[in-house]
Amino acid sequence: MRAPRAVGFDLDDTLFDHRGAARAGAAAFLAGLGVTVTPSVLDAWSDAEDTQFERWRSGEIGFQEQRRERLRTVLPPLGIALPRDDRGVDIVFEQYLGAYRAAWRAFPDVLPLLGELRSRGHRLGLLTNGTTAQQSEKLRVTGLDTAFDVVCTSERIGVQKPDARAFHVLADELGVPATACLFVGDDPVRDVAGARSVGMRAVLVDRRTGDPSGLRARVLTALGEA
Repeated sequence: MRAPRAVGFDLDDTLFDHRGAARAGAAAFLAGLGVTVTPSVLDAWSDAEDTQFERWRSGEIGFQEQRRERLRTVLPPLGIALPRDDRGVDIVFEQYLGAYRAAWRAFPDVLPLLGELRSRGHRLGLLTNGTTAQQSEKLRVTGLDTAFDVVCTSERIGVQKPDARAFHVLADELGVPATACLFVGDDPVRDVAGARSVGMRAVLVDRRTGDPSGLRARVLTALGEA
């Protein structure tokens, strides 16, 4: 197998601390509604997000509807009544989004690694399931907006990970064969299995370990440059 000439990345929970921001945002949002925030309450919020986002990803419901369903799942059991109309529910969700955005950050090892990969001559791409507007805003706020040669959101390219077509689009836009690309992500199915299905090498990231040297070491090892 040829040495990778390009590196593709997932965004959420690989480069961008989505789970940390989501839990911090949910804690602030729910406290503002008068809810006593406990780990079990935050777990329920995370579970609802995962379930409803997957329903959107599979095409069962629209993007805005998955947001509404998250609130409808979590808030009534906590004694919080929601508006009857969709617009009213959307306004409530905007309160959460404000708290979520306030907690946005890239993981601290990300910008140094991307700069190092760039200096080694690698082209860099991003492949993320999500809307172009929100994912682009995350890149801008965290300073990652100039780090990539190619940014592929599922909304723009019309397919989502782990669909092999998404990885082919990434490789095509990077200007390399899929076999000359390494992909880095936190999901064993959407990221790793999806990338390997088109012949890419893949690195699985687990940010829960908290090892600040882990990402760089694993990426450079996979590139044969450790």
